[in-house]
Amino acid sequence: MKGDLDLIKGQLQDRVREVCERLLPDGKEESGQWVSFNPIEGDYLPGRLPALKIRMRGGVVGAWKDWRCGESGDVIKLVSYLNRTDTTGALVWARDFLGLRTMTRADRENMRRVEAQRKEKRERDDQAARIRKLKAANRLYVEHTAPIGAGSPAEHRARAYFAARCAPLDQVVNLNLETFRFAAATEWWKGAKWSNEGNRKFKSEPGPAFPAIHSAMRVWNGEITACHVTFLDLLKPKKAPVEPAKLMFGEALGAVIEISTGPTGQPFWRAEEAVPLIIAEGIETALSFAVTLPEARVWAGGSLAGIGNAPVNLPCVSWVLFARDNNVGNPQAQKQFEQALGRLEASGKRVVVEASHVGDDFNDLAQGEE
Repeated sequence: MKGDLDLIKGQLQDRVREVCERLLPDGKEESGQWVSFNPIEGDYLPGRLPALKIRMRGGVVGAWKDWRCGESGDVIKLVSYLNRTDTTGALVWARDFLGLRTMTRADRENMRRVEAQRKEKRERDDQAARIRKLKAANRLYVEHTAPIGAGSPAEHRARAYFAARCAPLDQVVNLNLETFRFAAATEWWKGAKWSNEGNRKFKSEPGPAFPAIHSAMRVWNGEITACHVTFLDLLKPKKAPVEPAKLMFGEALGAVIEISTGPTGQPFWRAEEAVPLIIAEGIETALSFAVTLPEARVWAGGSLAGIGNAPVNLPCVSWVLFARDNNVGNPQAQKQFEQALGRLEASGKRVVVEASHVGDDFNDLAQGEE
């Protein structure tokens, strides 16, 4: 029937929580997403965090991605993926789930009219939610933080942490001074407790607070679309005793953390002179390169997906050194690496891959770890 696919997709989006509860009953809602281990990959391991995330509000409802294996799609593909079927099979399941088979023609036409109105409202709401999220990411980066060079106690703690990782900030010749800010206490929001009252969800108890490094994640034009937060221990120069001790808030894909500007002294969104680019997942690994190779621009992508979507096609990048983590024995990470490498190479720039022969990454090498 004409328009049946759009109708079904819209209805599944409206009932995405029920879809998730039906197909991923062991998952739970976190920050507007349904978060679960992947039953198709069988990826549960003690101590491992779930990586399959489905958008429930804000952004495109029903859009999903498994950040471990790389699979992604819309709500229709979610149904087909979890039911191990194709699109036709997913639509059969959806019609039964939605009760469309028992509806009269008049009921279907009425549903179609209502769905068209809901679609327009979703698009307006999605755009408004995106703007709110970007503003919140900027606030997280700036509010209650001190800039680099201010000499705040939080900055001293952050410098001690980086020095302990053999990546001292004061040894980065071309450090981008617009990247880091420091907070005396930032909430580790993963530890917050939430309650429901009627149709309203509210935070009943905040997560624990720790000193933190706030790093700006910027897209090609320098706009901050996400904030990367590294939570630090209250006493020792190491990460806070929470898992994960690093969180990103905002739209991180397509954004990078610029550690070093290279010899131009200009951040990538203002630079025109082309120099080599080194890109790594973690900030500490990127800092290790920035300390030893001042002739290169250095970025941290935050994740393999972040590296794959980095704006390397800018004129300030002559060629790319991809400093990959080893991730020995992790087939999902290997798949993500291959996807990231493919996207980098699609830019047309020359890409060279290097991996440390010691430990998991080049920061392990800098620390002399075996």
